[in-house]
Amino acid sequence: MYSAFLSPELVAQLSDAAQPVPEVPGLKVTPALLNDFPDIETPEILAAVVEVFQEVRSQLEALLAQRETDREFVDAYLKRQGPSGLIGARDAAGRMVIGPAPERLQMRPVSVPDFMAGPQITLFGPPDDPKMSINAMNALHRQLPGEDPLVARLVAESGHVPRWGADSEDSKTPMAHDLRMASRNLKGCFEGTLTFDDPRNGKHYSLAEDGLALPVKRVPGLALPDGDHLLDGEPLPLHLVELVQHIWINRAQEKARVIYFPKLENEEEAAYLAAAIEAAEGAVKRRYPEYPLHTVRVILVFENPRAIFRIREMGEALYPYFLGGSLGWHDFLASTARLFRHDPDYRIPVKADPDIVIRNIRESHAILVRDLGESGALKIGGMYGILYQSGDIESFAACMVGYIRDVVTQLKRGLDGFWVAHPDFVRIGIALVEAWRQQQAAPDSTVVHDLVRALVPIESEHAPLLSFIDGPDVAGLDESDPRYLRAVLASELGVSPVIANDDPEEVRYNVFQALQYLADWLRGNGCVALPAKLKLGQKPVFVRVMDDLATTERSRWEVWAEIAHGRVSMALFEQILAEEVEFIRSGAETATKRTEVRWEGEAARWYPLAVQLLRTLMTDPDPPEFVTELLMSYTFPCVRETIRSS
Repeated sequence: MYSAFLSPELVAQLSDAAQPVPEVPGLKVTPALLNDFPDIETPEILAAVVEVFQEVRSQLEALLAQRETDREFVDAYLKRQGPSGLIGARDAAGRMVIGPAPERLQMRPVSVPDFMAGPQITLFGPPDDPKMSINAMNALHRQLPGEDPLVARLVAESGHVPRWGADSEDSKTPMAHDLRMASRNLKGCFEGTLTFDDPRNGKHYSLAEDGLALPVKRVPGLALPDGDHLLDGEPLPLHLVELVQHIWINRAQEKARVIYFPKLENEEEAAYLAAAIEAAEGAVKRRYPEYPLHTVRVILVFENPRAIFRIREMGEALYPYFLGGSLGWHDFLASTARLFRHDPDYRIPVKADPDIVIRNIRESHAILVRDLGESGALKIGGMYGILYQSGDIESFAACMVGYIRDVVTQLKRGLDGFWVAHPDFVRIGIALVEAWRQQQAAPDSTVVHDLVRALVPIESEHAPLLSFIDGPDVAGLDESDPRYLRAVLASELGVSPVIANDDPEEVRYNVFQALQYLADWLRGNGCVALPAKLKLGQKPVFVRVMDDLATTERSRWEVWAEIAHGRVSMALFEQILAEEVEFIRSGAETATKRTEVRWEGEAARWYPLAVQLLRTLMTDPDPPEFVTELLMSYTFPCVRETIRSS
């Protein structure tokens, strides 16, 4: 089921090193997990994981096989007929592979728990580090130096706390020890007991007495295997191990039963997830009769071109567990680029474009709001991941302008919230949402304008930004327009007004960023803030862009398409790759370019491999479906030990 991620030879090696669990016939677990996490890797919990897997195994195997069949159908269709008619096309069995259902489904009402009501300003980041977890939980209290009193007033008047997307998926290299640490830290967050003493400076970290963020765990998607838990010599699904362990150890915590789930593609997969949750709850209920069934709530991350057309159907298939949805636009664009990989006219929105959400995601936002609004489900936007350079007022101003534009755009479209990549943006986000709410209630209010002037330190930026805020949203397409369905997928773009996809500088930017990310992922980090440039007016200024696995997916598909369709030559790609490798290796720095992941220490050990993997991802005529197909084996010590520094 998972041979694309872990070879049979590696699985056999992992099995030989694993330790049997006598209480669970056929199960073997990496010994270090049993020794280091006796509170999580218990025979009872592991037995429950196996029970759930056995209950849903055939359904999961069929879904993953169907994914492959559907990919083959799309590829063959595009090669034979081109993109016209693909959306709405049916396979030999009459099943629509991608497109909206013929009739609009009426969803049953969604009940939002009181603790989840209100704006969904969500900080995203991994929970494996206790200090970072505490900082995320305390994000409401993180005031920037010189914070304007208006921000504090609006935060207080809002009365809401932020959410924390405790991410064990794209933001984290899925190493078994780190995933268990994440589970342990989250349990301490929900119980209010997590503390940390930093041995480097002696500082004590603890959770605030009030205003704590609400953690919402994001578990890995359906496709990933868990090579540290083997049943009859085969990896268990990582999402089931994570799901069952999380529900079990937090069974007394109502707030812990809200989770994010990524990368589902249609209602068939949503129905599987409902069955898996029902089985997991049942396994807990059999051991703990007081556990209340049907209390898990799921926020789906709609980040696939097939899913965006089936939001209602997926929500209904997940009933009674469905709580809402978010649009993860980096993965959405990457998976769309994969879908249209055999369409030479398709262009993914360029990575260098800071206005992707404003220009290219409008129709998708409209579907999310329309399809979830009637049911009362949560409808959440995506990530703002541009961070400022500390101490640089122009960098801060550029980030604030971009952040305010993104937030206001999503509020205009009727979304309930959005994601941010750093705690510094949490209070500002809450203040922006509250100011918007107050001004909508009292149109004569100047509170939004006042807040903008307080947040953006360069006065020349105020007028154009306020004009943008007061103006209409960008024009969208009516559903009757023949271009509408392609516009939903941001796939009717032509050449970008920012920079062409095949421009050597756009290729260079993607190579430079993705190469650093891969090296950082391989050394154990799942997200890294990489230096980039953003325009403030007409002046380019340094910022940092928070990259995770999703941004690397979209980068590699962008470059792959340009090479595969002959717009970028292999010679040019190899030249750019060699130049970027030399730039990073030499430790060079220019007035317009800086390296974050330097070729030194642990990163130096992984850079040569990162170069090889990047070349495969961007040039292989038949590249892997997911980047993790190439990366997953490097999460195991027996493989990592074979990589030497160079």
